[in-house]
Amino acid sequence: MILLNEQPPQGKASASENHHSDPLPTCEELMQHPFSPFADGAFLTRKSTLVVWKMRPDGSRELTLPMTCRLKRYTANQAGKCLKNKNLLFVGDSLTRYQFLSFTYFLEHKNWPSRFRMATKRACNHVDEHGNKACSTLPNVCAEGDWLKYGGWPAFYQELGGGTDGAVYNGRMECQSVEDDPRVDNCRYISSKEDGRTRLSYASELGWIGTERFRGWNFTGCSHNATCRYTPERYKQNKKRLENNVFDWDYPNIITAFGPNGTTFQEQHPDTNFILYNRGLWGKIRLEKAKEMMASIYRMTGGGDKQSNRCFFKSTTGCQRSRDRDLDSWEYGPVRKAAYEAGCEFFDIAHVTAEFAHMLFHHPIPPRNLLFEYKNIFWDALHYVPWVYEELNTLLLNVLCNRQELE
Repeated sequence: MILLNEQPPQGKASASENHHSDPLPTCEELMQHPFSPFADGAFLTRKSTLVVWKMRPDGSRELTLPMTCRLKRYTANQAGKCLKNKNLLFVGDSLTRYQFLSFTYFLEHKNWPSRFRMATKRACNHVDEHGNKACSTLPNVCAEGDWLKYGGWPAFYQELGGGTDGAVYNGRMECQSVEDDPRVDNCRYISSKEDGRTRLSYASELGWIGTERFRGWNFTGCSHNATCRYTPERYKQNKKRLENNVFDWDYPNIITAFGPNGTTFQEQHPDTNFILYNRGLWGKIRLEKAKEMMASIYRMTGGGDKQSNRCFFKSTTGCQRSRDRDLDSWEYGPVRKAAYEAGCEFFDIAHVTAEFAHMLFHHPIPPRNLLFEYKNIFWDALHYVPWVYEELNTLLLNVLCNRQELE
């Protein structure tokens, strides 16, 4: 069993938090001001908002909005208080998966995952301002590449789902996931009663065409009482179920699962407060599908009856595949309009990560130079190193939680 519940040292507050002479208001202040036009936090990812990634001593970067406001750096306890008894659903590709895993790790361990993936045979080259190494000492939950020599995907899913002893999430993460062709990938985490019983779920949508079958198995509820165990034997059982096409829910496509008439899949996600949906890495979402999906997600979050609930289309982060498919203009144009028309919002990660688009490389990967910037941002041509998801989740917490005190 690979034990992953390492605890990165708790860093001190960043300079942007302690620099009280900073003339910028906090983003909380902008959102909480009476009759504020910024109350929904949409301005935080808007293209007109200047984004600067400020370098940290360890080589990671801190997301800043230097002409707008100072982002709040939420502690896990503050995040748990904001999201107490709230239910979040992340739907999308592997980048969405790692944002979900980063968030759940933060709630469980009170720290974000180590900012860089597991060190190679060479020493960790990333050291923070306190002298602490910023690389994982064991496989990182936000980097699938760390798992190749530990058993690959089966070991990864087993560790996330509880292994034989609760593993990294202490039994509070259930993963009904199997790596195969096709893959089933659905996970759920529920924080402890003391931490507010926040429920976060992830449902994977894979496939180049965008109309592939959407299927999987029901959650057992083990994450609620921290009894989840995903042993090698259990993994083999699910793999056999996949091979024999035995599922608890099986739909011709994701639209049907999220459709307007209520489905078994939707019964697995009752009372969902926030949904983020992303499609991009597997190709442009068709406009009609975008309209149907956003309308369905709006209904799942209660529609107009529950004003505090929210649904988002999360645009695709910058990588070579995104650039090749011109995803930014497509998602920012017709897809964003479809999201607004459905009553949802647009969480524009493409804009926030636009700077990274200039630090890309093509396959095959060229010879690596540790001085190159992309070494600190991507660990392959698509996936970010863990600190990027930390910053994206900090941004998400500002959108969801900065307004809480007035509600």
